[in-house]
Amino acid sequence: MSDELGLTPDEVIFLVSQNQISVSIFTVALTLVIYDTILSFPNEVRCIWQRRFGTGTVLYLFIRYGTVFYMLLWLLQGFPISTTVIG
Repeated sequence: MSDELGLTPDEVIFLVSQNQISVSIFTVALTLVIYDTILSFPNEVRCIWQRRFGTGTVLYLFIRYGTVFYMLLWLLQGFPISTTVIG
């Protein structure tokens, strides 16, 4: 038996497990990025936030926090959101 995409049940199970592995690995990566951000924040305050804002400062902040923001968005899109109302 296959579904409308032409996948067998074994193929569906394989794809779901691969997706779970991907989300788990990405969660670990995000955790490490956030951990690094927390550990290096005192140095960032001293070296980045206390100087005059320029192109380098803006680029640093965009790359540093843009990565965290992107990773959070990617991770959140992997979790289904229920649209049904219970009660």
